[in-house]
Amino acid sequence: MENRTFFKLKINIDDLDESFPNQQKSAKIYQTELVIDKNNNNEIQFKIFFDDKEYLGEKIMKWNHNKDLNLLDKFQVIEIIKPKTLLEINFLDYKCKGMENSTSFYEFNLKYFTIKLTGIKKTYQNSEKSPSEFYLNQQAFGLIEMNYQYNYNFPWSNEEYKWKPENKVKNHIKFGDISFKPEHNFFNSTKNHLEKISIQKEPRLTIKYNDLTESEIKNHIELICALYSFYSLENIEYSLSRIYTKDQLHIEIKDVSNNNVNDFHGLFRWDFFQNPMNLIRNIDSYHLLENLTFFKKIIERFNYSLKTSGESKFMILYNILEQVRNQYILEKKIETEKASETPNLKKVTEEYSFNLSKTQTDKFIKKTLENITKIISDEDKELFQSEIKYKLTPIKVVSMINQFQSLFDYIDIDPKMFDLNFLELKTLRDSIFHGRPISENREHLNKINLYKCLPRFVGTVILKYSGVNDLKQITRMEDE
Repeated sequence: MENRTFFKLKINIDDLDESFPNQQKSAKIYQTELVIDKNNNNEIQFKIFFDDKEYLGEKIMKWNHNKDLNLLDKFQVIEIIKPKTLLEINFLDYKCKGMENSTSFYEFNLKYFTIKLTGIKKTYQNSEKSPSEFYLNQQAFGLIEMNYQYNYNFPWSNEEYKWKPENKVKNHIKFGDISFKPEHNFFNSTKNHLEKISIQKEPRLTIKYNDLTESEIKNHIELICALYSFYSLENIEYSLSRIYTKDQLHIEIKDVSNNNVNDFHGLFRWDFFQNPMNLIRNIDSYHLLENLTFFKKIIERFNYSLKTSGESKFMILYNILEQVRNQYILEKKIETEKASETPNLKKVTEEYSFNLSKTQTDKFIKKTLENITKIISDEDKELFQSEIKYKLTPIKVVSMINQFQSLFDYIDIDPKMFDLNFLELKTLRDSIFHGRPISENREHLNKINLYKCLPRFVGTVILKYSGVNDLKQITRMEDE
């Protein structure tokens, strides 16, 4: 009982009793226990205790089934009962992922039902000054394991056997406003310690810093995870965090995907000398922290694109180029004259300059297009005539190829170096976008989608946005 966590939960659902009108009315406020099952991947549950005459479990399950809402938005923690050091329980943006309501669920002479959560954050009063910790998912295991070397030689004499893992990353590494160290947490996972000892390893990051807020610390770690994800082409994230800030300890637990990964090196393996730390050490951390939401989004889309094929792969990669260009405009790096002081992307859709007024220009273009009708076959003349009004704007707009040129000039990159012709990319993009069959271009599309072509080109654009301007000038960890 001493280690259990109890609090009072208010359920803010006005129509909760409507599905069972003949039963006892809901009390609205209930004693609840937070249970974190360490033996089951830190599964998070609420045990909500209630008078069984209320049928509370049935009411909530029925309400949740009929509503397209996040149930946790209706829950409010109004008082912590125990432990006394616990200051706050926060649901953040997490959701309910399941419920159980068994007739055998009784404790304290009350019935209870359980709600499973995708995550939770707890804040404790705490004066301890320890390094913060972030435990990573299984996809990160190989990225951390590569830092270790072990002595497996068992002595034949009476010498004492010593097994000590050696982390080649000796010191915490400066990154933005923190210092971090990629390492394993080693622990004995054997239940019967008398018979044998089984050492288990968990990948984690330990963090040192001065006077940062919880959100600032989390942003740094989310950026590191995004960089690990980009390097490995796998989704790297943390499942458990312990963050110390002033007199508080913030513990966050969340569901994450855990998959065994055999090849944890991605598209730029050799450029970074088979070490993700050579990527992390060379990016502009402050620039990416300022634009973290955008950077995380394009990394997620880039990794997703490489797990697809055909038109989907091509269109996602092309769209990333569009997003990066727009981001450079919003950051006032390119197209500053057209975008104005407060960047407006709509203003960058360039039109040619005409000697006539807008009205006169439209009339001239319309008349010219009407003249073209003379050479259109009889069966298509009427259709062409009806679509003339839709062709006025496209004719006045500078091609997308020229619109991208300012981006390519600014970051100093040439599609030809990746065996790409951007005019062909734009033509293929328009063909796919407008739903035209590309059976005749299938072989060409497959060539463009080869890793060395469009994926590597887009990946290099992302690297340049990250501050890695020249892959041939990478600073290696062992060089420092």
